[in-house]
Amino acid sequence: MNEPRPPTAPNASSQVRDERALAADLTECDREPIHIPGSIQPHGVLIALAEPDLRPVSVSANIEAVLGLAPEAVLAEPLSAHLSADSFSLLRTALSGDLAAANPLHLEFVASSGPRTFNGILHRHDGLCILELEPRDTTESSSEFFRSVRAAIRRLQKATSVLMACDIAAREVRRITGFDRIKIYRFSADWSGQVIAEDRVDSIPSLQDFHFPASDIPAQSRALYTSNTVRIIPDIGYRPSPLLPDRNPVTGGPIDLSYSVLRSVSPIHVEYMVNMAVYGAMSVSIVRDGRLWGMISCHNTSPRFVAYEIRQACELIAQVLTWQISVLDEAEIVHHSVQVRATQNKLLHQFGDEQSLHGGLSRIGDELLALMSASGFALCGFDNITSFGQTPSPVQLRDLARWINRTQPNGVFETDRLAAIYDEAATYSDITSGVLGIPLGRASTTLLLWFRPEVAQTVTWGGDPHKPVRIGPHGRRLQTRASFDAWREEVRGRSIPWRSHEIAAAVEIRDLVVDVILGKAEQLESANRELSRSNDELESFAYVAAHDLKEPLRHIEAFAGLLSDLLAPEAKAKLNVMVSGIEASSRRLRALINDLAEYSRVGRQARPLAPISLNEVLSEVLADLKPILQDTRAAVTAGDLPVVLCDASQIRQLLQNLISNALKYRDDGRAPQITIGSVIENESAGDERVRRLRVSIADNGIGFDPKYVEQIFEPFQRLHGPDEYEGTGIGLAICRKIVSRHGGSITATSRPGEGSVFDFTLPLRGADDAERPS
Repeated sequence: MNEPRPPTAPNASSQVRDERALAADLTECDREPIHIPGSIQPHGVLIALAEPDLRPVSVSANIEAVLGLAPEAVLAEPLSAHLSADSFSLLRTALSGDLAAANPLHLEFVASSGPRTFNGILHRHDGLCILELEPRDTTESSSEFFRSVRAAIRRLQKATSVLMACDIAAREVRRITGFDRIKIYRFSADWSGQVIAEDRVDSIPSLQDFHFPASDIPAQSRALYTSNTVRIIPDIGYRPSPLLPDRNPVTGGPIDLSYSVLRSVSPIHVEYMVNMAVYGAMSVSIVRDGRLWGMISCHNTSPRFVAYEIRQACELIAQVLTWQISVLDEAEIVHHSVQVRATQNKLLHQFGDEQSLHGGLSRIGDELLALMSASGFALCGFDNITSFGQTPSPVQLRDLARWINRTQPNGVFETDRLAAIYDEAATYSDITSGVLGIPLGRASTTLLLWFRPEVAQTVTWGGDPHKPVRIGPHGRRLQTRASFDAWREEVRGRSIPWRSHEIAAAVEIRDLVVDVILGKAEQLESANRELSRSNDELESFAYVAAHDLKEPLRHIEAFAGLLSDLLAPEAKAKLNVMVSGIEASSRRLRALINDLAEYSRVGRQARPLAPISLNEVLSEVLADLKPILQDTRAAVTAGDLPVVLCDASQIRQLLQNLISNALKYRDDGRAPQITIGSVIENESAGDERVRRLRVSIADNGIGFDPKYVEQIFEPFQRLHGPDEYEGTGIGLAICRKIVSRHGGSITATSRPGEGSVFDFTLPLRGADDAERPS
């Protein structure tokens, strides 16, 4: 065994490139027709029969050496000519039932040297009946043997972990078969493999924990191991016996030996075994849910044949091992599912007290990490990121989320080697090599992300897996590795892989979060409906109250007028101030009631939005204000305004209030200058483009302190006393209510003594909105 070499620490990217190059090189090798070798191993005889008359159509050439029958003679006569009557009857009966259950048949052939008994193994494929004859071992079916097998199964069923079950299986198979070394080989997701259990004699080297690259068992071989689960090579140094003829009369092609037990071995595999110093071998596949999970590989340093019944016993042990692995995995999944339910319940509880999705997730951060065996978590949205544990920086998270959304849209993304496929991750692979990403919805760019750190590990390979794959010199044949000595390397940039039940749990968490979001949306919608109803009632009350208050107000004004008229001159001089005060207060109260009614009417008397020319609306407003514009010598400059979807009467009121304010708060030292302009703005909101119209009304009035910019839009808020400027303080509140109803916003900027600028926006909902009037 070689001494461990210094770690080369190849990065994950280079490893992936090597694997891709290897896969490309192996493509040709995967095409080797190992299922139609045209020959068999000579420890048995193969006869291909055409049904229903069981006429031999092909026979292995070694039948002459085994039975003393010339192949031509066998092909020229019916099979019944070479079988005893009882054996031929047994064969007929087997062919009418379940072949797998009937195997092996004890068949007596009439050889040149006398009767010979064989194990007959039957199967049908490609329209032919294949009969394979193997030597019989009369001691193999003893009751002691079957008791031994039952004991092995009972031991297997007591295993409490997968590794323990594999250890037991390795020991029992070696005890039953007598091979020098039994190893349990498990495939990884990339079809590389690892020896996870072993039982051996001391004279053969250990392969415990050795890894082997996927190229050691190419795809075509894995397919055969999946469909034909038991394979035996008694003597790797055999000379193949050809089929005569190698032609299937049904298909017209070579005879397919995919399900044959005698099928000849690929020369590549022979070289592989010889390089491994193994001269007798057997393998039993471990197949879970139709996929090759692993293999029980049996090695012997000298040729070794194992009878069919023993192979059946090994196959039974492999099946029990498969069931036990499934049971243990299911138990782990059930335990994990219980944890998932507990986390879901806690998540629901936290969301009950927490209005924010990000806040709710943060409060169960420890559970979310423990559930997924993760070191970090992040919820990455368009405008917000919540993270806890060990994660990349916010900028790196945002870039990673964008990359996942771009390259893996609408699906679950998982990797245990992020830097191999996303170069930017190389700078933080120590904290994030594994990523599991789940989008919140098909059209959502928000991702739930779990992270796992790099787990540096030393992997022992059976030979150097990074040596270039060599093809030839015998045509497009893979040259097998000559060395299986331990070759160790430190693997970096990888995390613990994500398991299927963990991915399923992440999807369940995502579904729960979506349900919570939908529930919150329904609650918000219900609250909005209730708030809207309350506002309607309040506005209705304000309108009715304003209407009803006008009646006693009219009486107060009337009586105040009568009192003024009826006062005697001497009394009028004394009481005139009081009467004038009553009249002034009445006027202010009427103005206040009118403004209050107007404020409530904004929502109550709203009209459907329609395309309106703002130029026309502004012209009407300026016409109404013409007297005061002339009195104050005001100059109004207006640019061209577009057509927008709006309520014409409300926008008219909006412009009138803002221009009236500019005239009201003019500077007495200069003539009012009012400038009205507009601009169309474009802004990105996620994947959508938002367009809106911004209208500005600038004046050169007295201005105001910017600290009051929010206060001036509140109802009944005034920056000046009622004796300085007329008004109730509701005008700008009405403006904000109108703009809000249209889906826009309003704000102001000002400098005392220099003037103010009021800006309001209106959303443009279609291309027509931005058209200028002709």
